[in-house]
Amino acid sequence: MAAPPALYVQDTTSSYERVFNRVMESVVGISDAEAAEILAIVKRSGSDGLNMAGYFEQVYSRYFKGRDWTWTEYDDWAAIFAEMGAFPSHWTDIDQPQKAKTRTEELLGQRLSDIRAFLDAQGVAYSPRTGKVQLVALAEHTAGLEDSALWHAVLARRRHDAALAVERRPRLLYDLLMRTIAYRAKSERDVERAKAAGVKRFDLMLAIEADRPFVEVARKRSPSAVPPFYPNDFTLLRPIIENTESGAR
Repeated sequence: MAAPPALYVQDTTSSYERVFNRVMESVVGISDAEAAEILAIVKRSGSDGLNMAGYFEQVYSRYFKGRDWTWTEYDDWAAIFAEMGAFPSHWTDIDQPQKAKTRTEELLGQRLSDIRAFLDAQGVAYSPRTGKVQLVALAEHTAGLEDSALWHAVLARRRHDAALAVERRPRLLYDLLMRTIAYRAKSERDVERAKAAGVKRFDLMLAIEADRPFVEVARKRSPSAVPPFYPNDFTLLRPIIENTESGAR
């Protein structure tokens, strides 16, 4: 009878390279040649992918920023969890819109000197000890606000925030992608070392017990998978050290 496939197969490539190649198969919009270039950059950074400071921003700006790309593994998990009617504790929803700011919040985001300048220009009296919240309340009820330099600054901030919102989704997705690759590679390395030391079984260590149903779904889909089982999963595998002593005296 043939032995079942091992959880981790030793070969001549690094654990990072193996995981990288597997995960990048589910990334649409990045060519094979570009993926090879990304892998080379990561390798030059050292630490087999864990030194993300050595490649994170460089790879994002060169290969992902401003590109039309997606990670289908993330999309698959989002659909699975939506069907379950619940999401893991640390799930990152890249499509969740930012909460809109109120008019008051927008004015509070402006410089105190600009708020005072507007009130002074409109002839509004206030005490030098008046706080920013009170000054904003005065400004909101002062005629001429929407034609003022203060309001133009608010509109400029809106445009800036809107541009950041457009960038938010691909940036979050890229962050999840690269961290998933790095930490799965680490899990595979840890499993290989433990098996070399004679470990045959592993226990799950969940960051939050309530996430067990999601982890179990992931393990049923891929019994040989290692954490993170899905994007932003913090589960760990703990080697089980078995007592091999015969008990003989």
